Amino acid sequence: MVLTALLYSCSGKNGNETANTTSNETSYLIPITQEGVIFYANNVDKAFEMAKAQGKPIFLEVYSESCHVCQSFIPIFKEQKVSDFYNQNFLSYKIEVNSPEFQSFILGRKIFVPSLPLLLYLDENKNVVHLGVIEANSDKLIEQGKLALDPKQRAASMKQRFLGGEKSNQFLIDYAMFSRVTMDTAMNRKAMELYANQQPQSSYTTETNFVAIQKLLMDISNPMGTYFINNLPIYKKMYDPAIVKSVAENLVMSSLYSGFGSAYDSKTILQMRDYLVKSEIDPQVARNRVLLPLINAYFKEGTPARATDLVNNHTTQVPLKVTDYLYILRYFNEKSPDAGYASSAQNWFRNAMNMVKTNSTDEVELYYELAFAYKRANNKLEALKNAEKALSIARTTQAETVKIENLVRSL
Repeated sequence: MVLTALLYSCSGKNGNETANTTSNETSYLIPITQEGVIFYANNVDKAFEMAKAQGKPIFLEVYSESCHVCQSFIPIFKEQKVSDFYNQNFLSYKIEVNSPEFQSFILGRKIFVPSLPLLLYLDENKNVVHLGVIEANSDKLIEQGKLALDPKQRAASMKQRFLGGEKSNQFLIDYAMFSRVTMDTAMNRKAMELYANQQPQSSYTTETNFVAIQKLLMDISNPMGTYFINNLPIYKKMYDPAIVKSVAENLVMSSLYSGFGSAYDSKTILQMRDYLVKSEIDPQVARNRVLLPLINAYFKEGTPARATDLVNNHTTQVPLKVTDYLYILRYFNEKSPDAGYASSAQNWFRNAMNMVKTNSTDEVELYYELAFAYKRANNKLEALKNAEKALSIARTTQAETVKIENLVRSL
């Protein structure tokens, strides 16, 4: 069972982490095991070429050298029945989470790694058709391989089966995992919504469902997610409080910065801010995290003055850097539906100028953005004055002048 295996798996690796090893790719495949399942490494493209020539799919283990659960699979891969099955039916490959190939292939193909080891089965076009999140057990490993070879049973068939009405709890968990790993957010949300609705609320705090919240849930509006965030003290009594806090924070942030989160209205975003505070995130940090989504929401709702007031208030509470002010100026110049922010832009400009280095690129950009704000406000005199100042400094410092010259000509 996926959730049972997740209880005993190592943590996965998200897309914000970077590899810390040096590339050792070669132009040929290197077998890294000589007994049991024959694994290759260091040239994933060549592996697919070789697999295609042999008419085999790829079996790929994503692992970590420091993962004790990954280590427990080593003797399983050496068992005769396992090696006979996998060597006959697959070309097997390994990718370590700190390797360049993890960045280029796993993250490059937008594969999410919720836990380790992650066992992936891919077709000749590098599409994930099945995955295994299992305990170190030879029979289960062979079972997953057989499922991967069966087009009607492998995970890639789950969407069609889901749309056809299959909805057992185990199926929904498996499909939610597959859609999470393949980053099909829409289907993950649908599967987890149905799963949550099939569980009695009294079971939301069980270990199984806490793992589901931790590893599978992407949407805080899911019934289990909403219950979880509103009952954190209960979970903290049952589980490690640090883990509960981390899960809560991640759930809010993944919702806020998801594709569906971009459609949140300002009321919902303010609720996300309150959820972060409930997760024991410092209130000011919580305000920082929702600042940009809230500005966007006010713009979409046709209330840009609220966005301007929000930033003005923010600048009195948080010590901003020159780059922060530049970003705000540029963002309003590009996104604001009107120029009502122009008077506030002058204050943002002045605050930044108190910190900026003379004759620097940042100084050029500040004058340019202020000029642009004046242009939007139809104050061409001030716009021209600041644009010419930007141009003068840019020429002195031999900075790029094309966009500034274009602005001057437009005035």
